[in-house]
This record gives sequence, structure tokens and C-alpha cells, in this order.
Amino acid sequence: MDKRKEEENKEFDFALGKRWVTGIPYEVAFWRSYYRRRKSREALMSWSLLGKECELDNFDIASYINGIDREDPVIVDVGCALSYMFSNIIDGKEYNVRYLDPLAPFYNKILDDYSLDYPRISFGMGEALSLVFPKDSVTLFHIRNALDHSVRPMMVIWQALICLHVGGVLYLNHKPNEAEHEAYVGFHQYNVDCVDGRLIIWNRDERIDVGEALAGYADVKASVTDKGFIVGVVTKTGDLSGDHWAVLESGTYAAGMLETLMTYFHKLPNSFSYQVKRGSFSVMHRFVRMLPGGLLRKIKTLVSGKKAME
Repeated sequence: MDKRKEEENKEFDFALGKRWVTGIPYEVAFWRSYYRRRKSREALMSWSLLGKECELDNFDIASYINGIDREDPVIVDVGCALSYMFSNIIDGKEYNVRYLDPLAPFYNKILDDYSLDYPRISFGMGEALSLVFPKDSVTLFHIRNALDHSVRPMMVIWQALICLHVGGVLYLNHKPNEAEHEAYVGFHQYNVDCVDGRLIIWNRDERIDVGEALAGYADVKASVTDKGFIVGVVTKTGDLSGDHWAVLESGTYAAGMLETLMTYFHKLPNSFSYQVKRGSFSVMHRFVRMLPGGLLRKIKTLVSGKKAME
């Protein structure tokens, strides 16, 4: 069966949607643990690009932006969380970068709680980008260590292609096989890898060659950085017609997530469990911040091995 047809025939996976919802406390607690202490916050900002020249691994962003024939290019950092690993300063010029994340209300609350004058985050889901940005309007999407957190990574990529103009770029930068390393906990449900120069997205249930899936619509280049990160540069080469399934899918996805949220939190045990996780993950992340990096990696390896055997 044609790869695009396979995606088209997929119904909304409510089990996966529920798993994503239950991963929210883990993710929010992770960022709050960084921001609650000045020392860890300063360490985070020391390697962020906030207020610095924007540089991307294995991609000359300055040459790309300067070569685009658009007076005010639309640039979006998708799934940005609070890392600020994408800057609005490109080749010495300031641009209006839109920071986008489905957990925006939680992240903005963290910034407000600690009175931090950092860029605020706009709400938006990768799987429904076309509900936020007009077709053919975006010049560059930047996604770093976030595609593997989504419910449907390929849907995010297709939605990005809808919003990009021809020649526009989706830039991906991810740790290799993060779901395996994180034992498929929380948002970590997919892996990103580069195999023989091909960009691969996979988990225990499926394996997708991104270049093959996007044939006729985009050129996909994959590489590995000196530090071992996976970089994917997806350049839009062809238009998606208005009746292409990916154009219509964003509403279906948003409706599915809304139904997931309503049915999940309508049940008192689920609401109670969510709040318990919120508190326990907050304590856990505070404790983890005190552990040496080497010991933490060994613990993750042991947990990952145990999960794989299960």
C-alpha cells in the first residue's frame, strides 16, 4: 500500500493520545526543576542561544535566510519548551521568531512565577500546524528534541510541509533514539535516527523512512553532527493540493486530542492520578538534579533495559 495512503487510513489513536496527556506532569516538572533554582537556570542559559547569534548544526541558516526572496520571513520554533535553543538573531539581524508549544500555558506560568523576561510561548500542536499558519506562508520551521515527543511525528512533518512555501525548510535536530534511552517514559515514544544517510523515525511498532514517505513533495537530507546528534533538513519541493489528506487531517487530530482530554479528566481516578504524578515528578526531578551525570546515565540504562525485557 502507498505510504501516504497508509497514513490517510490511520484513525486517531486514543491510547497514544492518553499516553501523551499522562506525560504532561513529567515534562512540566522537568522544566520547573531547571527554572526553580538560579544555578541550574544559569547553566541552562549558558548553552541556550537566547540573545546570541543563531547557529544550526550542519546547516548554514544565515546563507539560507539571506537567499530567501521574502522581506519578512516567517520563522517558527516548534515544540520549543523552555530551552531557547533557537535565536531570533540571524547574521546580525533580528527577526520575529514565533516560539510554539502545546504546553505553552504551563511554560509561561513558570516564566511568570520566577519573573523572567524571556520570550513567551504561543500555544500550538505540531500535528495541527495548519490550524495556526496559512498554507505556503512559513519560511523555516525549527524542531529540536521535540519531534520524538509528538503523538504522530510524520503528521508533524506533513503539517509543516503544508505551511512551508516551496523552498521552505523544516530543520530537525535530535538526540539519536531518545525513546530507547528514556525507556519510553512520558513523551518519549519515538526515536529519530540516521541510517546510511536516510532519516528514520521508529519505535517498537513502526519504522518510517522519511525521504521515501515524502517523495515528490520534499528533499530530505540526514546527517550526524560531531557530537552524535541527528540532523534532518527537509526542503519543500512540491505543492500539496487542497484535497491532500494531510491538509484535512489537522482538524481530525485536534478533535481527537480534545476528546482524549475531556474523557480522561472526566474520570475522578484519572484526575487524582494526574495530580499525584505532578507532585511525585516534581520531587523526583529535584532529586535527579543533585545526581552526578554518570550515575544518572547508568540508572537510565538499567531502566531502559528492564522496559525492553517487559
